[in-house]
Amino acid sequence: MHTIRNAVLAGVAALVLQVHGLGAGVAHFVFEFGQRLAELSRDAGPDRAEDFRVPGVNLRAGPGTSSVVVGVGNPGDRVVQRREVEGERVTCPDGRTRHTWAQVLDRRTRVTGYVSSCFL
Repeated sequence: MHTIRNAVLAGVAALVLQVHGLGAGVAHFVFEFGQRLAELSRDAGPDRAEDFRVPGVNLRAGPGTSSVVVGVGNPGDRVVQRREVEGERVTCPDGRTRHTWAQVLDRRTRVTGYVSSCFL
């Protein structure tokens, strides 16, 4: 949706600039700028999101198991990672331990919280 909108806006801007005598060079620049915006929009789209590995993952207010649970994530929810921080060490389902937590936005529920990197 963003790609189409950006391409249309760039095309309209290019036409308006040409009509008002600002020259083909400026119109071309605006069109190319719109194309680049469309590429960036595609790159930042849902294909770059992560997902939960297991069902029933607690999203917490902070990077530790004692923090309040603010939501629950499941495979298929798709998450956008905001940042990574060090927090409480957690034993993963595969037996490894990790202390990295990710602040994520659950795209399905729109809840933001911290999740151990074990579960992404």
